[in-house]
Amino acid sequence: MDGSMGGVTDKVGHWSHTMLDLPDGTRLRLSRWQPPVAPAPGAPAMLVLPGRAAQVERYSELAVDLTARGMHVLSMDWRGQGGSSRLLPDPMVGHAVDFDLYLDDLDAALAHWQGQVTGPFLALGHSMGGHILLRYVAERPHPFAGVIACAPMLGINTAPMPEWLAVRLARTAVKGGQAALYAPLQGPRWARAPLPFRGNRLTTDPRRFALMQEVMERDPSVALGGASWGWLDGAFTSIRHFFEKDRLEDVQVPVLILSARADRIVRADSHDLAARRLPDCTLVPFAQGEHELLIETDAVRDKVLAAIDSFLARKIGLATGQGNLKG
Repeated sequence: MDGSMGGVTDKVGHWSHTMLDLPDGTRLRLSRWQPPVAPAPGAPAMLVLPGRAAQVERYSELAVDLTARGMHVLSMDWRGQGGSSRLLPDPMVGHAVDFDLYLDDLDAALAHWQGQVTGPFLALGHSMGGHILLRYVAERPHPFAGVIACAPMLGINTAPMPEWLAVRLARTAVKGGQAALYAPLQGPRWARAPLPFRGNRLTTDPRRFALMQEVMERDPSVALGGASWGWLDGAFTSIRHFFEKDRLEDVQVPVLILSARADRIVRADSHDLAARRLPDCTLVPFAQGEHELLIETDAVRDKVLAAIDSFLARKIGLATGQGNLKG
């Protein structure tokens, strides 16, 4: 099927895609999960926002889980990755110019879907997607009744390099004209060959790790390599902007932060800092599991999904259950 994950087959659904042309020439791939039986027209909708280097197909299993809870599921590929326009002649370089452009992309996607969502509109962002989502609700008008940030990129683990040095090196590289080059240890990370499970920092589940690679083996055009100096500098700048501005205290929407305490990609302590400043934030820590909490072992995923169900029931008034969702 179209980039299945987690044993998902056409019998339980597939992604349908639309290309959205932006004024600057960028094309965004917008996606909707198509289950065999669609949820009711006025049912809640969940917008799933992928992390860096990910594509919508990575979250097929999550789409099935959410559909079973009676939700419509939407998603999108950020500019520069997945099925959206790439930003450099080498399409494998994960590049960014300014993270504000990601907010603009979300603006455009929401305008496209306006009128198509008649029930409560929710959003779930993972890692970079979680960062962009939290910035969005802090800075721009939005339609969301609640937002979920899964392992949000609010701090980057630069170990063994001190963070201040990584920030300085990225800024210097960009000023020196190297923005489009891979940052250190960020060369192409994917090729048509199985990547070793051992030592990966995404998941402790070998089956789901293999399925993530299978998505790209089926369609190499959605694969992405390491991050450029420009992306890294943009990420550091956006994180600093997120915490330095006095906007977090004014966020009115309920927020759920799912924090992987053993995460080796983003800093879990940054989740604590954000949670203390957001007026209506539920922080749920997970002692087990790597960065991709929603592509983890069943034991971890079950707890993550239970935390989402609890949040939706307590904060949004949606009682979820397999094949059922009541407001």
